[in-house]
Amino acid sequence: MPVRILHVTDCYLPMLGGIEVQVSQLAAHQAESHDVAVFTTTMPGPGGQGRSREAHGPVDVYRAAARMPLGMPVHPLAPRHLRELADRLDPDVVHFHMGGTAPSVQCSLRSVGNRPAVLTIHSVWTPAVSAAYRALAAVSGFPEWGIQLSTVSELCARPVEAATRTPVMVVGNGIDVEAWRLEPIPHDGVHVVSATRFAPRKRIGALLRVLRAAGDELGPGAPLRATIAGDGPQLESARAWVRRHGMEDWVHLPGRLDRAGLQELYRRSDAYLAPVVLEAFSIAVLEAQAAGLAVVVRSQSGAAERLTDGVDALVADDDAALAAAVVALVREPGLLGSITARNRSTPPPYDWDDVLARTGTVYDAAAALRA
Repeated sequence: MPVRILHVTDCYLPMLGGIEVQVSQLAAHQAESHDVAVFTTTMPGPGGQGRSREAHGPVDVYRAAARMPLGMPVHPLAPRHLRELADRLDPDVVHFHMGGTAPSVQCSLRSVGNRPAVLTIHSVWTPAVSAAYRALAAVSGFPEWGIQLSTVSELCARPVEAATRTPVMVVGNGIDVEAWRLEPIPHDGVHVVSATRFAPRKRIGALLRVLRAAGDELGPGAPLRATIAGDGPQLESARAWVRRHGMEDWVHLPGRLDRAGLQELYRRSDAYLAPVVLEAFSIAVLEAQAAGLAVVVRSQSGAAERLTDGVDALVADDDAALAAAVVALVREPGLLGSITARNRSTPPPYDWDDVLARTGTVYDAAAALRA
């Protein structure tokens, strides 16, 4: 039956990031059957401090934004504003979202009365962060607050459970799987791609070194080329590194591509290379898998837990093994062909219908806690 859902997040559109995109898409898909609203402390645009309301299709977005240092999406009165909004909307469930930290969300967890509440953690807590939350849980008594915890992967869940000593449910991120089921275009050689932000956490340097190691192993004239799409503070230094190492003829860095541009790129590609470790889920990997590409990923990533080595991906324990996997895909056409055939014929189980059903199960658990 239709229910009233209120999402609460520090970070939201027009900011662009994993949490912002996932929460907005989750809200939009839920709004097809339910009454959905969002409360956020993100400004609607430059100079947009204060309280406001806007409609994103059927989703009402309520903002309480303050001018803060470095543009941080934080409001010192967020708990009061959320309490007033919750009393007015009277949601059946309140769904909080955060990464490693989200001050407005964390200060507001007890502002919704006895309504069922879910807190989803979208990022991997490092040992230092886990230790801090372990101490905070002991001081605050958080495990007794009756809030259902969830994460987007088992990799995320383990440190959260250890820090809070509270059961954690896992619901992966969602994509429109059918939109990424692409018809491949024949091309020469093996084309390896990646779509990422050129920032330290994404291990851009490691990605380039893996490609160079694979190219050196295969030798001059090997049927290997690579495209790394994306933007960020390390893009120009990455381009300079490629020039410095004489890789310009087979490694291309075109900058950020929109969804249509990525889909066109993937139609002419064979494998997706993801060197990131301690990444919660990776929507980019999921999209590439849905597009039929073979995935080459580190075993320490949240993406690895939903992949099977040698079936839909090659899973590597270190960067040397990543490079060896790329070499294997070039030298063993049968291996590449079997993985791409598997991914083109078997869509990954992370369509929005699946994610909505799993989210509903988390909401039921939250209601049981409050009962």
